[in-house]
Amino acid sequence: MSRTFVITGLGAVCPQPSDADSTWERIPDAALVKPPASLRHMDRLGRIALTATTLAWESAGLDASSGDALQTGIAFGSGYGCLPTNEEYLEGILERGGRYGNPVVFQNTVTNAATGAISMVHNLRGPTATLCSGWAAGLEALRFGCQQIGDGHAERMVVCSADTLQPGLLARLKLPTGPRVSEAACALVVEEQASARSRGARGHAEVAGSGHRGGSLTEQARTLARAVKDALHAAGIAPERLGTVFTCENTRKAFDGWEHRGLHEALGTHAARVEVVGIKETLGESFSAAGTLAVMQAARALDSGRLESDWVLVTALGGEGSALAVVLRRCSHG
Repeated sequence: MSRTFVITGLGAVCPQPSDADSTWERIPDAALVKPPASLRHMDRLGRIALTATTLAWESAGLDASSGDALQTGIAFGSGYGCLPTNEEYLEGILERGGRYGNPVVFQNTVTNAATGAISMVHNLRGPTATLCSGWAAGLEALRFGCQQIGDGHAERMVVCSADTLQPGLLARLKLPTGPRVSEAACALVVEEQASARSRGARGHAEVAGSGHRGGSLTEQARTLARAVKDALHAAGIAPERLGTVFTCENTRKAFDGWEHRGLHEALGTHAARVEVVGIKETLGESFSAAGTLAVMQAARALDSGRLESDWVLVTALGGEGSALAVVLRRCSHG
């Protein structure tokens, strides 16, 4: 990465509150107002993704008049995308016949529907992409967004990932009783550092490097190790510079084993010394949203000074053979 990319906006929708007061405090006034007609057609995936991106947009200090719309794009990642909506649509047909397919539901039976709705609401006319690379789709969306800025196709990118659940999908996933599952959406606004500074925006963290590898399910540990090494190489640092790793561990023995072995292969002896944070232990298994949630938490930890080291690694396994790694660096505000 030849340019410097900074995260200037953060937004998330997730089931984090644990009591009535904290839950009430997290409900914005807008949530108590009847949604406009233009949004009522959206499915659950689109709505939580739009909410997260709106929060990130506002967090970055942006509005409808901010910059050239053609220079702002969106990268949306989802592990299961519109599958819950497809299930809802097909239920009516299978139970009552083809004439009972709901056209309102049908328009959301492609994952691009969420991406398109977000781009229209916020007038994002730059590069647009929907990425469905399993549970690692969030980090892949971030990598794609940085590539678009680096290649000169955009000045800023809205990066979002989200997944919603339905009983039928959960039954097919056949998850063990260990990991809790949760719906979530998380969005980031990423900008070229010079552009962000020109409008007085504060960077929470710098995206210093990323790595993306694919392989067979039997080689997930090695695939992750290669992605981590690529990310460290792109960031130009040795493993010993890392202070914290935000992992994708989810209490599944095989899954966590891949993560553990992959980190040890990539980081060597430093893997035993680096601090490891499992975001899913707190928020549950949120699939593609977990990667961007981990980036958000890591960025906040760096920005607040809670971490001693200036460097953080975030990892994600896609569950289908892909692995992503992102290196974040503390921003200099001098």
